[in-house]
Amino acid sequence: MKRSRLTLFRLVFALSLFARAGAPAIAAEDELPKRRPGLWRISTISPEVGLQTNDVCIEEGDSIISAQDESCTKLSVTRANDQIIVTIECGPKDSREVTSLLFTGDFQNWYRAQSRITAKENRSGFTIDAKFLSERCARKTPSPEKRD
Repeated sequence: MKRSRLTLFRLVFALSLFARAGAPAIAAEDELPKRRPGLWRISTISPEVGLQTNDVCIEEGDSIISAQDESCTKLSVTRANDQIIVTIECGPKDSREVTSLLFTGDFQNWYRAQSRITAKENRSGFTIDAKFLSERCARKTPSPEKRD
């Protein structure tokens, strides 16, 4: 039970790293794919968490990969034709977690990220499918106050 909770925690942490917008990455910005600014529908699916879909406002300069903690090595970015492979290693040397992502798409209208996360004996992963919706992001309306 403890192992499955740890795996779930790592997966949720990884999902937050790659689906979140707005945080700077540690790799050179010109190495990573750039998404078109605007409203994107980002769907993430994994065996541990299932399907999650969020509409996310991407602004000019938002990185596709958010910042990593200080235990992480610099991102390794490799281009192969229309594919981009990003590898990140984090954690202490005796228990490093390696996340590999394969990005495809035009990043103007759609993209997909397929990941593999390896930590000691555990393996996991997730897939992100993103679709561009609009150049304008919907403004959130304030929620009505709750009255008793």
